[in-house]
Amino acid sequence: MKTYLKNNFAGLITMACLFFTACSDYLDVVPDDDVATLDKVFDNRNSAERYLTTCYWYVPMYGSQTDNPGMAAGNDVWYYSMNDNRYVRNTWSFGIANGLQNVASPLNNYWDGEEAAKPMFQAISTCNIFIEYVSDKSRVSGLSETERKRWLAEAKVLKAFYHYYLFQLYGPIPICDKNIPITASPEELKITRRKVDEVVDYIVATIDSCCNDLPPYIQNEAVEAGRLTKVAALSIKAKTLLLAASDLFNGNSDYAHFVDHDGKPFINQTASIEKWARAAEACREAVEIAETAGQRKLYNFRQYSSIDLPDSLIYAMNVRQAVTERFNEELIWSCGKQSSWDLQCNSMTLLNPGTKSISSSDAQSYCRANYSPTLAVAELFYSDHGVPISEDTAWINPAKNYYNRRYQTERSTAADKYYIKENYETAILHFRREPRFYATLGFDGSTWYGNGWTLPDDASTRNYVEAKKNQISGQTTPKLYSITGYFAKKLIYYRNSYGSSVSGWEYPFPIIRLADLYLMYAEALNEASETPPAKVYEYIDKVRERSGLEGVQESWRKYTLTADKPDSKIGMREIIRHERQIELALEGQRFFDLRRWKTAVRELSKPIQGWSIDQETTAGFYQVRNIFYRQFYKKDYLWPIKEYNRIVNPQLIQTQGW
Repeated sequence: MKTYLKNNFAGLITMACLFFTACSDYLDVVPDDDVATLDKVFDNRNSAERYLTTCYWYVPMYGSQTDNPGMAAGNDVWYYSMNDNRYVRNTWSFGIANGLQNVASPLNNYWDGEEAAKPMFQAISTCNIFIEYVSDKSRVSGLSETERKRWLAEAKVLKAFYHYYLFQLYGPIPICDKNIPITASPEELKITRRKVDEVVDYIVATIDSCCNDLPPYIQNEAVEAGRLTKVAALSIKAKTLLLAASDLFNGNSDYAHFVDHDGKPFINQTASIEKWARAAEACREAVEIAETAGQRKLYNFRQYSSIDLPDSLIYAMNVRQAVTERFNEELIWSCGKQSSWDLQCNSMTLLNPGTKSISSSDAQSYCRANYSPTLAVAELFYSDHGVPISEDTAWINPAKNYYNRRYQTERSTAADKYYIKENYETAILHFRREPRFYATLGFDGSTWYGNGWTLPDDASTRNYVEAKKNQISGQTTPKLYSITGYFAKKLIYYRNSYGSSVSGWEYPFPIIRLADLYLMYAEALNEASETPPAKVYEYIDKVRERSGLEGVQESWRKYTLTADKPDSKIGMREIIRHERQIELALEGQRFFDLRRWKTAVRELSKPIQGWSIDQETTAGFYQVRNIFYRQFYKKDYLWPIKEYNRIVNPQLIQTQGW
C-alpha cells in the first residue's frame, strides 16, 4: 500500500476555484458577467478566504523540474532524454538548457502562463481584485479587522513576489498595481515595460507598506503552513534588492542599447555600490526578525532523531534534512502545494540492499533515477578541510597528487564506512570530501542513510549505490537511469521506504531557507564594503559550522597556499559565491545566481560531463564522458516576450537579443 502525506493549506490552494477569466493575452481583466460573481465571493469570510488561496495558487512549484527553470535549465543536472516517455517531461526547462528558447513559443513562459509556466500577470490581477474588494470595509461579513489587515498584507506581498519572479526572468516588466476596470479603453490596456529601478522600488515599497501586518511566524502549522509571514516578506524584499544590486542589473553595459520609448536604457548604466548597501540593510532586517520574532534557526538533525549518529552522518543529515524535513525551523517560506513526490521519484535510485524487494513496476514508478547531478556539481564541493579541492594543499601536494588523479580510483577502508562501502573501488574524487558532498550526492559506492538503514553500525541494513551498467543502481534498461552516474540524494526524505510497499513523505520544497538568507547577507555586506567586515565571516561561518567545517579564515590559513584570500573583497566574493553553490546545490538556486553574477556565459557553456555509465568494469566506468555541448549566449540572461504579444500590443519592446 502506498502512503502519501500532504499539507493542509496546500490542499485548499489546489482545490480553489478561479473566479475570473482573461480577456486578453497580455493582461487579465474581469469581464462584465463576473462582477456579480465577485460581489458574491466577497460577501462572506469563507468564500473570500477561498479566493485568497487562489492568490497563493500561482506561486511556482519550486521543486518541479518543469515548473522551476532553476531545477533543469542550468548544468546542475542532466537527463538522458527530453520527452521520450511519461516519466520524463522536461521539454520546457531542459529545452532551455538545450538552447531551444525562442520568441514564437517561449519555454517556461511565465509572461503568458504557457509552456509549463503559471501566468504571473493573471496572478497579479487576482491579487489586485482581492485587494480591491477586501479593502472595502463594507464587504466580507464575519471578517475581523485584524484578519482583514493580514489578508490584505498577504495579497500585497504575493503581488510583489509575482513582480519579483517576472523581474528575475525578464528584467524590465510592466508594473500592475491596480485592477484595470472593465470600462478601460483598448489603449489603456496596452501596458509597457518599466525601467528596472522603478520595478525594484515598486516591489520594495509594496512589501514595506504591509509587512508589519503579517505574523512573525506561523503558529498553527497544521492549518496555516505555507502562508506568508513577516520574515518571508522581508526575505523576498532582500532577494529583490540583492538581484538589483548584482552585475546583471547594476551598471550592465551589455544592455546599454536595450532602451525604453524615451531612448533611455531599461537597466541603469551607472554601477552603484549603494544598491549593495541597500541590499545588505534589507538582509540585516530579515535576518534579525528571523532569528528573534520569527524563531528561525539553522536545522540540526540531532533535535529530530533519537538515534545516536556519528558526527559525520549528523553533519551530512543537517543539510539534507534542512531541505526535506517538513516545516522545520530553518524554512522561511514554502508556499502552496510545493509537491516533492515527483521530484523524489525522479531522484531516487535502487539501492543494495534497501530496495531489492521492490517490484519492477514500483521500481519504474518510484526509483526513476533520471534527475542526474553532473560531474561539475560533484567537483564544486570542498575537501574535508573546507576549501576547494583545487586549493587544498593535501590535494595538490605532488607526493599525493589527489587533484590531478581525481578521476582515477582507490579502494575504501573501514574508516570510510559511513560514506563509502568498505573495500569498494571508486573515484579518488569521492574521498576526503566535506559532509555536504555525501549529503547531496549518491555515487558509485556511496552509502545512503535512511530507507530502512537507521543504526549507523548495522552493516546488514546499510544502503549502497552500485552504479555501473547492470548493477542495481546502474543502467539496466533503455529508460530511467542516471545519465551521469550521480544521484540527487539531498532531495529525498530519509524516512521514505521502497520495499514490498512504497511509503513516501512529501515535503514543501523550500523557496527561502535561513542558510540562503545568511549567505545573501554575507554577500551584500562584502560587496558594500572596501574590505570584508566581521559580519561577513560571522554569517558564512554559521553555515559552514553546521556542516562541521572550520571558519573561512582558519580554513584558508591552515589548508591552502593563499592564506590571505579571505582578507580581500575579491577573495571573499569568490568564496561566498562558491559557498552558495555548495550549500544550495540542487535547490534550483545556482541557475539564477550564475545569471545575476553574469558568469553564466562561462559556466553554462562548459560541456555536460559524467561517468561512462554504459560500462560494467571499474576501469571502463571511471572514464569522464562529455554528454552534451551546450552554449549560453548573452541574450539568454533575459528571456524573450512572445512575439504575438508585440503584435497585439506594439507598446511592448522585445528583450534585447531576441
